[in-house]
Amino acid sequence: MTSTLPEAGVVHAPASGPCARRLPSTVDIAIVGGGCVGLATAVRLAAMPGSRTVLVLEGRSGDDSRSWCSWDDGSDPVPEARSASWSRWEVRTERGVSVGSDPAHPYVLVRAADRRAAADRRLATSRSVRLVDGVPVRAVDRSDDGVLVRTRTGSVRASAVLDARGPRCPTSTPLGRVVLHQRFVGQWVTAERPVFDPTTVTLMDFADARQPGVVHFVYVLPVSTTHALVESTLFTPVADDPLDHRSAIAAYVQRRWALDRDEWKVDDEEQGCIPMTDVVPAAARPARVSAVLGTTRPSSGYGFARSNRHSETIAEHLAAGTPVPAFVDRGRTRFLDAVFLRFLRHRPDEAAEAFRRLFALPGPLVVRFLTERSSVVDDLRIVLALQKTPFLAALVRTLADAAVRAVRGQRGRS
Repeated sequence: MTSTLPEAGVVHAPASGPCARRLPSTVDIAIVGGGCVGLATAVRLAAMPGSRTVLVLEGRSGDDSRSWCSWDDGSDPVPEARSASWSRWEVRTERGVSVGSDPAHPYVLVRAADRRAAADRRLATSRSVRLVDGVPVRAVDRSDDGVLVRTRTGSVRASAVLDARGPRCPTSTPLGRVVLHQRFVGQWVTAERPVFDPTTVTLMDFADARQPGVVHFVYVLPVSTTHALVESTLFTPVADDPLDHRSAIAAYVQRRWALDRDEWKVDDEEQGCIPMTDVVPAAARPARVSAVLGTTRPSSGYGFARSNRHSETIAEHLAAGTPVPAFVDRGRTRFLDAVFLRFLRHRPDEAAEAFRRLFALPGPLVVRFLTERSSVVDDLRIVLALQKTPFLAALVRTLADAAVRAVRGQRGRS
């Protein structure tokens, strides 16, 4: 299915045209995955001096229903791919509604088709960068003279390889760490009558949250009065998803906007799982193979702006032929995220109130915190606004888990 994006400043980009899938035998750099990071890195490499050849291999072909959102921090190398933006947002709970705004850093939606079309325009005149769709990579192996990227249509030898296929939800939780699975189903819906407010994003609506032991909310991106993305999202410590998200969306649409089932339709759908974890990123890779690691914010699952920022570092290292480092947060951010993850795991029923209090603070303060630009004073204001008892308990658990890891590490070295 394809979505019909509406007015309200939204740019609708058609899907990319067919690409020849005959692969070159050798390239300087191969990028596995043509999503957010892969395209951003390719665009940056094309703009850098030098005559290196770059091949981007995207496993998908045809329409791509994915979308990415974040607060705009000016880091996107393809800003013209923006599909829609909002300067006002809200968090809704049974205790009230928190509303925020930061016109200098709007909340931005980028749909995969729009970003790909913009990247294609950027790379149309490049003789060094080539994007190929419909070529899943089966294996990446070290060889005597580089790295061999194996696909079902052939193999390509590269001097360096970047695996940009994104994070996977872990299948197990290491001792002393937290892993939550952010599972979601989002549906682009069209209503027969104008019911959506395109001036305001609903980041979280907990009004229908009734799932015990998990954090559940609905997320709404209204791009016009009749078109919106309505997404059911769950934070759960177990790998299995216990929720019927599509039924939850249907019930929400009926409750909030009083739309009967024959008054709206689903145009498109996306679903996925985003890891929320304080597990330190690590990957065993062959020599000269790098992976995109650490760009997902552990406490929120946001990664779009972080990936855009990191793509500059990635491009510089690939061009120089040096290993690409993982995206690493400052220590204060890592610690606060670890505490928040333990709060979400042990006190899911109190999460709605925590998010309501967070987003009741001034918009620019909240955005600085969520985009890793906050000061110590900012962080203190955030901490003091949240519930004291459950977060103190989460702090104690965080320190206890750190002690367990330290003891285990010493035993492993002895």
